[in-house]
Amino acid sequence: MPDPHTHIGHRLRARRESLDLSVSDMAMSTNLREDYIIAIERLDQTALPAIGYVLGFVRTYAKGLNLDPTEAVADYKRDVALADGLPLRGSPHFVFQRRIRLPLGFAPALSVLAAVAMLGTWYGLQTEAVADQPISQTVLPLDIDTPVAPVMTDGLITLRTTAPSWVQISDANGTTLVSRIFVTDEMWQGPVGEGYTVSVRDAGAVELYDGTRRVGPLGAKGEPLTDVLLSP
Repeated sequence: MPDPHTHIGHRLRARRESLDLSVSDMAMSTNLREDYIIAIERLDQTALPAIGYVLGFVRTYAKGLNLDPTEAVADYKRDVALADGLPLRGSPHFVFQRRIRLPLGFAPALSVLAAVAMLGTWYGLQTEAVADQPISQTVLPLDIDTPVAPVMTDGLITLRTTAPSWVQISDANGTTLVSRIFVTDEMWQGPVGEGYTVSVRDAGAVELYDGTRRVGPLGAKGEPLTDVLLSP
């Protein structure tokens, strides 16, 4: 288990308290839920969503405390692995040696198992790389640390966040297409005139585009909106 006095959750909490900030203060400044902040500080994975979302939360939380977000994410992955009891490369171990007569055919079977293990390791690394990226319905993948200019297209209506905000988008039938926290410079796009509705926690942090034309923010900074029709 990670040291309860040195793991990333404890360090984030210590930093927050040194700045005399409450959990509510951080929730307001980062648009993260209070229960998620508490769970991150406790490394309580049972109270958090999938790891792809959590890594984004940790990155946003660290930025809000003026800490290195990349280092915080790396420490969180390591500490969660320790909490789960996963084997870590370089961990000390002991090997008890004894003479064992191996059965015939053991060596070829071992070679096959080694090949399977190597394939599994490669697949796991690819899966982890994908999990680090923000997940959305039709959002273009953007690097959080080095945002790029969004690409707008005629015939599409676009939502783009200028700061982290919870966003929920539904189609004309009321089916929820996406409902989660968008990070800065993340986008969602859909055809114009399809009857999409949107609910947001911070209307001033979400901008609307009609094709390549910027319409502007959905509302005032900090203003929540519910079931607003997406129309130019």
